[in-house]
Amino acid sequence: MINKFDHFTVTVTDMEQSVKFYRDTLGLEVLGKLVKENGIFVYLKLGEGMLELFEFDKKGEPYKQKDLEDIGIQHLGMTVDDVDEVTEELKAKDVNFLVEPQSVDGVRLAFFEDPDGINIEIMEGELELQPY
Repeated sequence: MINKFDHFTVTVTDMEQSVKFYRDTLGLEVLGKLVKENGIFVYLKLGEGMLELFEFDKKGEPYKQKDLEDIGIQHLGMTVDDVDEVTEELKAKDVNFLVEPQSVDGVRLAFFEDPDGINIEIMEGELELQPY
């Protein structure tokens, strides 16, 4: 069946702005790009997988959930060694935080937005899950 997580894709409005954010602000490594007849795709290393950024010549409508209970993808989650330290580093780079660092369910987490308003979670620690 399925072996591992491979990638997560985000469609962006401005590729240069998004690459600058994910590469320069968050520190992801750019692996390369594909130029298509209808846009450009850029690939960044994210853990053992990839983050794909798509920018199309024809712009679509922004997707944004309003409430946690809304159906659909909620956020892109990343682990860090120290949520408080990373939060301070990102704030110094003018990153907009939606949820300040806090402890929830035995982990430390915070939420911020990318240039297109995509929610990103940083988390320190591991959830203690109950059997399903």
